[in-house]
Amino acid sequence: MKLLAPGSPKELVDRSLWFKTANARKLSEKYGVEFGFELKGPTEAIRESPGLYWGLHLPDMLATDWYYHQKRREKMFKELKRVAKIGPNYAVLHGTHLLWQPPTKEYIQRYVDRSSTDEYFKILKANIELIGELKRLFNLKIENFPLYFYYKKTQGGYLPYTFLMTGIGRLDDLAYLKEKTGVDIMFDIDHMQTVLNFLLRKRNYRHLPLEKIEKLSADEKKLKDIFGFYLKKNYIPYLDHEVTLAHMINKLAPKFFHVTGALQDIISGKKIVTHAPIRLKDKTFRKNIRLVLAQKPEAILVETANSKVGNAWNYLRPNETELSFYNLCQILFEEL
Repeated sequence: MKLLAPGSPKELVDRSLWFKTANARKLSEKYGVEFGFELKGPTEAIRESPGLYWGLHLPDMLATDWYYHQKRREKMFKELKRVAKIGPNYAVLHGTHLLWQPPTKEYIQRYVDRSSTDEYFKILKANIELIGELKRLFNLKIENFPLYFYYKKTQGGYLPYTFLMTGIGRLDDLAYLKEKTGVDIMFDIDHMQTVLNFLLRKRNYRHLPLEKIEKLSADEKKLKDIFGFYLKKNYIPYLDHEVTLAHMINKLAPKFFHVTGALQDIISGKKIVTHAPIRLKDKTFRKNIRLVLAQKPEAILVETANSKVGNAWNYLRPNETELSFYNLCQILFEEL
């Protein structure tokens, strides 16, 4: 099993020191755990291999840009071919996001689906095509993504509330893509938990209304079967039965994971809490990491935020990601 630290090329020398701490050495000596990196940020900054096992997190909006801006594809793939030659052990893709501008003030309307059934089938088909092209370059994983996004303040930073952001890689469509293309899944626990909170109206989405859809057309029924939840224009997406994190992990059978201590994406009106730190005494995290370990994972990435990530997390300590890595080392030593 590999335990990975996130970082940009400039951060790797410092982050490689994390692997020499006492708990990291104990993991390596007793359980054979190896260490490495998942590189994030602009691919242009990657000029050489880190020298350890490493993954490449492709730019967050790559699939979206590829879909909406076809004239950029040639330049995009030229850069991807360059970085592929450096030899990442894997690459991670976010699926296409359907772009539309949500109402800025109306709470309920921010979550109403604005996209047609045809649009969903188009991006599904396009993602299958893109995955096929990227698999020729990389050992590719597709990462599940939330059903939300944040509003930006005019002065920078983020307001602590969200809006609907549908697209590819939200729930059961991950299994569909895996079946159709053979792509592996990068399972982000934080992202999946917030999707389930939204669809099941839990935590900060508990006050969001659930208007049931009485009738689906044949295409809408097919869409629901693929995505696993009700998804219809002019309605707020929802699930009509309980789905758990454990169910989705078992369904998708991933071997690669992103882990954090988060249980929800925001505390409404207060702060953004997604990518929360990993705490030693967090019983829910312990329960979740046992689900991960039951899959006999190939790689686990610590993906917690810190105050250096952006204004949304300025309440965290600057070394929060590092501390979470140390805590995860201890937790893994106790749980393996």
